Parts: sequence; C-alpha cells; structure tokens
Amino acid sequence: MFMKTKIVLLSAIIVFILTALVGCAKEESKLINANHLDMPFYLKANEVISLIPLNPGNNSSDSSLSIRFKKVIHDWRCPKASCYLCYGSEAQIQILLTEQNKQSSIYLTIPGCHDEFACDDNLYYRKDTLGYRICLLRLDPYPTGVPVDSTNYTAKLYISKL
Repeated sequence: MFMKTKIVLLSAIIVFILTALVGCAKEESKLINANHLDMPFYLKANEVISLIPLNPGNNSSDSSLSIRFKKVIHDWRCPKASCYLCYGSEAQIQILLTEQNKQSSIYLTIPGCHDEFACDDNLYYRKDTLGYRICLLRLDPYPTGVPVDSTNYTAKLYISKL
C-alpha cells in the first residue's frame, strides 16, 4: 500500500512538472513568433503585421502600430560580383505605418553591395515618423542579374519608439 502511494505521488509530481514545462514552452514560442518593437523582424511584400511592445505591462499605444510593406519602388543594386564597378547602387521600398487614426507612408532606401546594416545614425536608410524610428536593415533577394518578381521581396526592419 505504501509503495502504491509513493508511485501515485511520484506520477502526480511528474505530470505537474511536464505540464509546467509545456506551458512555459508555449509562452516562449508566442514571444518568438510575435513581432515586437526594438527587435528586428521580416516583412514580405504586401504583408501587414502589428507590432506589440516587448514589455506586456506597457500601457502605451504601441500595440496599435501596424506596418505594411507596400511595394518596391526600385531595385538598382548592382550584383555583388560587379560591386567594384558600381557606385550609388540602391533599392527603395515604400512602407505604410498606421497608429490609431494616423497614417504615414515613408520611403526607405538601402545601398547596394552590402548584406545587412545596423540601425544607427545613418540617415540614408532610416526614417522617423509618428514617434517611431524605422530602419531598413536588409532587402532580399539581392539581385544577381536576373529580374526579381516584386512580390518575392522580404524586408528586414527594425522599429523603435523615439
């Protein structure tokens, strides 16, 4: 009888621990799959996402910010094999930001011949609007000399509150 009680008690403890671990894993995956302010994220052409604050206790209106990668204006980046021959190659995209009743359409430009940029004080590939700083860190696919369908582009963006 005493052995049965031990087995039942041990089984209950194991089930409790496993349930707790599965619950924590689900919460972590929600955080990883969500798009947050102050964290880089990817946005496909014509895709719309909402950004949520990294701190869920934040009572600001950050959770109402939505981003749309409207279109690629142009992609004049030189193929990387030809970068030594190019000067001034660049790509430009249009992003639409909406926060509550306010909307802002901005154009972000990124120079060619580089894989990825950091969001720093370089005014070339970042814009400030609606109280946010928006940085274009990367635009894929990088041209190889073959035309790219405009719906196949993906932008890596970083957005922070000013």
